[in-house]
Amino acid sequence: MFTQQRVMGVLLAALTFALSSEGALGAKPAGILAPGAKWEELSRVGLSTSEGVVADRNGMVYISDITRSAAIKQNYAGGAIYRYDPKKGLITKFMEPSRVANGLHVDRNGDLLIAQTNDANIGGRAVVRRNLKTGATTVVADSYQGKRLVSPNDVTSDRSGRIYFTDARYGGNEPYELPNAIYRVDPNGRITQLASDVLRPNGIEVSPDGRRLYVSTSNLSTLRINPHGPAKDRFGISVGGVVVYDLKRDGSISNGRLIYRDDQRAADGMAVDTGGNLYVALHNGNPKAPSGDVVVLGPDGRLIERLPLPERTLPSNLGFGRAGDANSLYMTSLVQWRLFRIKTVRRGLYWD
Repeated sequence: MFTQQRVMGVLLAALTFALSSEGALGAKPAGILAPGAKWEELSRVGLSTSEGVVADRNGMVYISDITRSAAIKQNYAGGAIYRYDPKKGLITKFMEPSRVANGLHVDRNGDLLIAQTNDANIGGRAVVRRNLKTGATTVVADSYQGKRLVSPNDVTSDRSGRIYFTDARYGGNEPYELPNAIYRVDPNGRITQLASDVLRPNGIEVSPDGRRLYVSTSNLSTLRINPHGPAKDRFGISVGGVVVYDLKRDGSISNGRLIYRDDQRAADGMAVDTGGNLYVALHNGNPKAPSGDVVVLGPDGRLIERLPLPERTLPSNLGFGRAGDANSLYMTSLVQWRLFRIKTVRRGLYWD
């Protein structure tokens, strides 16, 4: 039998262990960050905004450099993609010009999917596939029903090989032919417009079970309005938020609903871990008075955790490493090109 003194001793020991464990994790009971983890700045090599961070099967990390001709007056090459080797700590230029690459994704085949944004006659305004073994590049989508895409922003895929991307413009004066929208491309190349109810869709991710499609939005009032619509955000998002749709086996979506909202900051790129948690980059788009945030949401949108940020950072996108670097969460930044990394106890979602 336990004596009262022994019971009290056991309870005290348990309480001490719980408090010390919580302290070691920085008061993070959800278990997102590794003990003592802090953001590490890895590179400043790019010219403008870093974006589209993703890893291939070997653990190499790819990052876009979104440069625009209006800002880069000399030696403008039309954007670039860099490749970071976490084993050697080296970063090199992988693709230039990239036709202004924005969002990046590695699919089940190990190919790099690239969302090329708009920029006069230089931006691709397309989703393209680059074979990482041969270097061959092919167009996945650059038009819908004979009309030119607006400006593909981000791209993802599901276990069946279907591709999903957002199409919305964040700069430039090229003419519009289509509304801001969300699209699917089937393995046979058929393109379907899934929805145009989010005012300005941005990041896009599929849940691990393949039953949800998450879309973030950046409804900053300073951005030009698409005359083809939508006229307003169906979900009432004034600045930033995340919408989730039920994703069916055939790739169609339904039951769109708002699961997270931020009335001060736009929701930009996202990442998903194998547990179905969603990592969202948020910022106010203002480098002079920056306000940024990275939130971790449960599959239902419940706020699990806020990750502390380096000072004056405007997070633009997030992505996990792979192979020996699988527990690393990478972060890119708006306006000032930066690549950051922090250690977690989670692993990112990849289909192979």
